[in-house]
Amino acid sequence: LTLKVFFSHFDEIPIGSASIGQVHRATLTDEFMNKIKSMNKTNARNKDKVPRVYLGGRQVAVKVMHLDAEDRFRNDLKIFKWLSRVALPGWGPILSEFEKQIMTEFDYLNEASNLQSVRDNMLASPYKNQVVVPQPLIDYSTPNVLIMEYLDGVKLAQAVENDLAVALQGDKKLAKSLIDEKRAALFNGTLELDPVREMKTILSRISDYPLHQQMRTVLKLAILQRKQKKAIELLLDVHGHQILVDGKFNGDCHPGNVLSLSSGKLGLIDYGQCKTLSDIDRQALRKIISHLGSPKVDEVEIAKAMLDFGFSFKNDDKDIIRQTANLFFDSDAYRRKVGCATTQEYLLYLQKRNPFENVPDAAVFVARASFLFRGLGSLLGLEVHTSQHWAKHARKSKS
Repeated sequence: LTLKVFFSHFDEIPIGSASIGQVHRATLTDEFMNKIKSMNKTNARNKDKVPRVYLGGRQVAVKVMHLDAEDRFRNDLKIFKWLSRVALPGWGPILSEFEKQIMTEFDYLNEASNLQSVRDNMLASPYKNQVVVPQPLIDYSTPNVLIMEYLDGVKLAQAVENDLAVALQGDKKLAKSLIDEKRAALFNGTLELDPVREMKTILSRISDYPLHQQMRTVLKLAILQRKQKKAIELLLDVHGHQILVDGKFNGDCHPGNVLSLSSGKLGLIDYGQCKTLSDIDRQALRKIISHLGSPKVDEVEIAKAMLDFGFSFKNDDKDIIRQTANLFFDSDAYRRKVGCATTQEYLLYLQKRNPFENVPDAAVFVARASFLFRGLGSLLGLEVHTSQHWAKHARKSKS
């Protein structure tokens, strides 16, 4: 089979690129679409209820792996692991799980299977009308090439920047500058989640606007923050459902893997690092999330739940175990009380007092999802506590 059989048009300029591969937009041929429709009809009549082949449109995204991607990654990771022994003591178990999970990205057939599975789960979930997962053409993909439904939208991070520019009277340069400054402050541990102070900072940057434009801008920013808050809450709910109810979720759910679609929905893409939790892991995790999300936190119960999950620590200091649970699955806000500027400093602080001797594999990418959403929330001026959103899913999934 040649490209001409599949595509009437193939854009050679990628619409997205990363270290492992790049994505091109393409259009399926009429001949190929007719073949798919015929197969769909055949499957629809099948008494064994064989799933339909492909229900997406002619516009597709084609993901192509770089030839030397895996070798370069292995070399880079080897260097990083060596450096981390000095710079990031205590991160050994986390990095081991990270390495094992990220290696799954080098097989696009695995990602295609993940996409279909998560898509099916989402279509059966309460969020089926709010989020979209692209459907893959599994039978026409390979370990190095993935063909999937094209989602019309922009990355969430870019959508946020675009919306901010609109609120700032179309000043794209100022919008980018404000977001870049917040990213730097988040990385350095100096970001303050004070909406009043943040608004004063923005007003100081638009002091040359006429007064009525300043007032209009303030109103637009307030509306924008409400919109962003809803998007964050939806993402938290969707991933809480995936983790605690479905047991399958994206282990790399950063803002670049979320699209703001022209339909008004959110698109969820890039499932190369999809993580599957066993029933036992989910049950143990539900207990931790439920306790952390309760109005009254019981550190004894949290410590017990952490040990049941598979964590082990050098001593039985329950306060440090509870803080570790908070750091992994809720918030790192407590770091400020102990004088730690960054999450890394806070982890070292906890490790000095009660180092963990084992971190269960399942915990690493659940914690990563929690960290990513908390970071995104911070950039948008929101203090995110993931367990407060996920606790309802933990309790629901028990019933």
